[in-house]
Amino acid sequence: MNAIIGRLISGVFGAIGLVIIVSLWTAEGFGEPPLFFKLVGTLIASIFVLVGVAGALGLQPKAPPIGPIRGASPRGRPGAAQLACTNCGASLGEGADVSPSGDVKCTYCQRWFNIHGQA
Repeated sequence: MNAIIGRLISGVFGAIGLVIIVSLWTAEGFGEPPLFFKLVGTLIASIFVLVGVAGALGLQPKAPPIGPIRGASPRGRPGAAQLACTNCGASLGEGADVSPSGDVKCTYCQRWFNIHGQA
């Protein structure tokens, strides 16, 4: 269903581009645009046509797969942003100072807790 809607939207873009190009080059009389505007308008409208043709042929860019982020902390070992204060529940910031034994002071409630007790 999403593919059909995507192709329809792309087709509308292509049709808009074609209508603009045809109207620029077929206008006659007092309302005829100068050559410069015809050329610039055609270049802009050709992008619409290309998007329409690419979408109708199914050549749209694919979204990246959803999954774990490379370089993320392994499971079972939460990163600093995932740790929370045992008293108030505030998250431990990225730049928090942690002692070698794992003690840290919550910046929100000012109470001490140990991160090794949570992991």
